[in-house]
Amino acid sequence: MNVIHVPKAMYLAAFPQMAVSLARCVLPTVLIAVVALFGMGDMSSRADTAETRRLMHQLQKTRLDNLIRHQPELAALLSGVGSGALNADVTDDHGVLHFSSGVDAPLWARVIGRWDDNGKRKVKYGFGAMGLHTYVTPTLVVGGMIEADYLSQAGAQSDRAGGGVMAGSYFLARHANQPLFVEGRLLRGRASHSIRGSGDGALWPDTRRGLAQLKLTGQLRYGVTTLTPSFLASYATDDVLPRGSDPLGVQGIQQRQMQLGLEFRHTLREANGAPIILTGGGAFSRTSTRRFGHDALALPGQRSGSGRVSLGIRFSTQAGGSIAIDSFWGGLGTYAPENYGLKAGYDIRF
Repeated sequence: MNVIHVPKAMYLAAFPQMAVSLARCVLPTVLIAVVALFGMGDMSSRADTAETRRLMHQLQKTRLDNLIRHQPELAALLSGVGSGALNADVTDDHGVLHFSSGVDAPLWARVIGRWDDNGKRKVKYGFGAMGLHTYVTPTLVVGGMIEADYLSQAGAQSDRAGGGVMAGSYFLARHANQPLFVEGRLLRGRASHSIRGSGDGALWPDTRRGLAQLKLTGQLRYGVTTLTPSFLASYATDDVLPRGSDPLGVQGIQQRQMQLGLEFRHTLREANGAPIILTGGGAFSRTSTRRFGHDALALPGQRSGSGRVSLGIRFSTQAGGSIAIDSFWGGLGTYAPENYGLKAGYDIRF
């Protein structure tokens, strides 16, 4: 039996090369295993956090939209037009409830509720407001109000819910000689939310909210001409209050809305005494939503606006009938295709 002896010096010289070759083969495998065990879990956690932030952003935006849309009308407190009402429309999977108190007392209340279940998604919304004011002058009132709202959206992939309370002051003024009203309000408050995505965990973030709104409604009458101006400007914010290691961190949403319009009605007369009425006007609206905080670039701000103009004429015939012609041009200032139309009608009574 022949035995080959490797000199010790040659063995020591070859060992570093063998170690390097072994390291090149083993280290990549070890690194891949480490990434698989720790890195993938971190990536999944980040994905869950991004999804939670997206769900929270959608809930915040929906609640702000509803908060602005359901603000109570205050002009009736000085116009005297309106009375208490209670309306309800309830079925097995749908319901609408509306309550309003009278306008002849300093204390007033408004309640709105609706729910809908289409088998795949359940939505519940409720809004209530109560106010108390005093008359500074016969054409000016100031007061304070408190509001509460709740929104719940339950589906197969996620459940979201939020409720909050706001309080603040308001004013309402009327033109001395015309039925033209200006109202404004400034509210602050807080809200609590519940967010559950496709994962098993859930979050209960709290937010700080604010709303400022200025509104113009009514009419200006000048003989045979009546002008109906309208203006609405709203600014609302909803900021998440961070708590310790809350994955939502600093996150908030700001929403601005503006609506501007003017309609007119002018009455003429023909030689035979039949009236001719010209009607028309224009309206413009713009909404912008800005999100700030973590992952703000993933959910960029949104802007939308649209304009519409209209023109019409109405007059009576000697036969006792009436003719109405209306035209409109809408979709102005939007990326969507513009639309326009013409409508004519004839009515006669025997």
